[in-house]
Amino acid sequence: MNFKILLAKKIKTSLQLLFVSTLLIVNIYFAEFIFPSRSINTGSTSSPQLTVLAVQDEQGSDNNLNTYIKFKASDKQYLSIFKFNASSIANPTILKSEFHANSRGPEKFVESRKFQLFNNSEKWLSIADNLNIQNELRSSDINSSIKDAGQFINNDHSNALRYKTKSSVDKNQPGYFAFVINSSRSNSTMDTSGLTGGTTVMPRTTTGSRRGRWQPVPGLKWQIQYTGTLDTSLKVDVYNIDLFDTSTAVISELQSKGKHIICYFSAGSYESWRPDASAFPASVLGRKLDSWAGEKWLDIRQLNILIPIMQARMKLAADKGCNAVDPDNVDGYSNHTGFPLSYNDQLVYNIAIANAAHNLGLAVSLKNDVDQIKDLVNYFDFAVNEKCFQYNECNTLIPFISASKAVFGIEYNLSDSSFCSQANAMNFDFLKKKLSLDAWREPCR
Repeated sequence: MNFKILLAKKIKTSLQLLFVSTLLIVNIYFAEFIFPSRSINTGSTSSPQLTVLAVQDEQGSDNNLNTYIKFKASDKQYLSIFKFNASSIANPTILKSEFHANSRGPEKFVESRKFQLFNNSEKWLSIADNLNIQNELRSSDINSSIKDAGQFINNDHSNALRYKTKSSVDKNQPGYFAFVINSSRSNSTMDTSGLTGGTTVMPRTTTGSRRGRWQPVPGLKWQIQYTGTLDTSLKVDVYNIDLFDTSTAVISELQSKGKHIICYFSAGSYESWRPDASAFPASVLGRKLDSWAGEKWLDIRQLNILIPIMQARMKLAADKGCNAVDPDNVDGYSNHTGFPLSYNDQLVYNIAIANAAHNLGLAVSLKNDVDQIKDLVNYFDFAVNEKCFQYNECNTLIPFISASKAVFGIEYNLSDSSFCSQANAMNFDFLKKKLSLDAWREPCR
């Protein structure tokens, strides 16, 4: 073959590959679930907090009053407007949007229920109703594909859903509202190695990034220290340190050395020595934590009280420059707290914590709470675990590794020779530490 022809073909092939690669890099696709952030009611509501609508946990004849909102109609109607904070992606192009709901209630001929969206022409357009609900004693799924979804997204990346009934029947029991939004944006700096198939590509860097926030991945060297003089000289990638006890200057110093900072606070317990301790009313304080003086479990069902406190703590973390937060004691439902906390109570609270962290651009860990990992792994960016080898429960953490999310672990009582090889084989990042969590550490890798 003529050398010039061969060279021309190679150049053409190279340009084609470059063009395809450019398309893969430029067109980045995202899929995200968004849930109600607040509501404006024109009727009365007897219910738990709004965040129950973010968990799809009612099915069939389930009738747990803590997992749905029960609307009380007045004047032969009920009307409520729910605001959703839409895509967190900068300058998104909305490709597709679907509305999903789960509800108990009577048939349409008994009580007509409508879901409507407010568009950019300031009109309410119906997107779904209860036509296919046939038994008020069972939960039914309502799914609707939304045409021309971009018309419903406001300049502040929010949309408004109106839920409307024309009846005085007191049997409205929605348990789940969510939008699934598929969108794209252009970003030539993205690495397409994060391609997972279908519609979703998450941007990745050496340590990872999701929606602009840090994403810890397996294999990072880390240190956790809450007591004693902080050793800032370690050759590690990540420091897990106390939010309140660590100054902005120290965090800045560590970050100038290329470290990522996880800031610890307790989200499920009251600590009498913290500067915001007076913000906790007596009504949310439960039993004392065993072996921890001055610490009490919190009634996590009281979201209207606790979430603003935790948001303020995470705002402090963001202001100090923390890359992530490590909320502790988020498994109260499985402990003797003094409150009748349920599995779902804990899910709702933990999801609210994760969403609040993400709204501030912070990554967030799931601390312990191993029995709920299957339901929470998609909401949290990494795991921090204590003593899973001692308790023989490490397999529950595998979903984080499968999602390319780091598992930072600690053993206090076992010898490193008894767990490190297994931790390494599972791609966990484990340390042997003293219970005091001072500077001493023995890393597995």
